[in-house]
Amino acid sequence: MRSILGLLAAACAASGFAAAYYWAVRPGAGWLDGQWVFLVALPYNWTMLHATGASNFSTDAAGEVAGAALFDVVLAFLAGAVIEAIARSLLRWLRRFRAPA
Repeated sequence: MRSILGLLAAACAASGFAAAYYWAVRPGAGWLDGQWVFLVALPYNWTMLHATGASNFSTDAAGEVAGAALFDVVLAFLAGAVIEAIARSLLRWLRRFRAPA
């Protein structure tokens, strides 16, 4: 798939997840700082809650954090790619009605 908007959305999701994770594990971070990671990983947590019935997301489990980050980045890419595909098809459809030059 070739999608600039999908790539930008994935990059924003990855940088947001990285910033939230750094904020949660930095020296002197409190329990409230860890909530930013949970908030950024909300799509992953919601999906796990509905798929398996439980979401045991913790910043201490590195594998689950990596899985949540990968899930969010892929979801952001797909959302951006779908939006770009719709916009491209709409522009193609509108160009058909333009008068020839």
